[in-house]
Amino acid sequence: MSPALGWAAAAALVIGSAAAARLVLSTVTVRGGSMTPALLHGDVLLVLRHRRRARPGRIVVVQRPDRATGWHGPADPSGAAGWYVKRVVAAVGDPVPAWVAGAAADRPGRVPPGMLVLRGDHPRSEDSKQWGLCPADRMYGVVLLRLRTGGERAAA
Repeated sequence: MSPALGWAAAAALVIGSAAAARLVLSTVTVRGGSMTPALLHGDVLLVLRHRRRARPGRIVVVQRPDRATGWHGPADPSGAAGWYVKRVVAAVGDPVPAWVAGAAADRPGRVPPGMLVLRGDHPRSEDSKQWGLCPADRMYGVVLLRLRTGGERAAA
């Protein structure tokens, strides 16, 4: 193989890898304080666009619930409604905490398949306290790490 062909193959591999990474990795900027103190307004997060890693303790990005229908309306994969960054408190098979919205008769004892219980770290966060169980198909991905600290943390 000629050196020029080797360089071309290497460049194609790098470009292909970058394109493939873009399909599964994304960045999200935190807006608001619902995850304070863990995350602050302006933090930039690296997100793995994957639904199977939503386990208790993980921070996830989910579609913002509709003000009228909550998470019960149709999913909007475009993200036009906006996104929430929340922590998974309970996943499939885990007990549903008593604070989750929904009448006791409507709330299952355990998280059913395809659902998650979410909560922001800040006490006034909007999450499963107001909106109930979140369908897993509303999840955009799992936060892997903070890439950049927001301005508010740096100024503190």
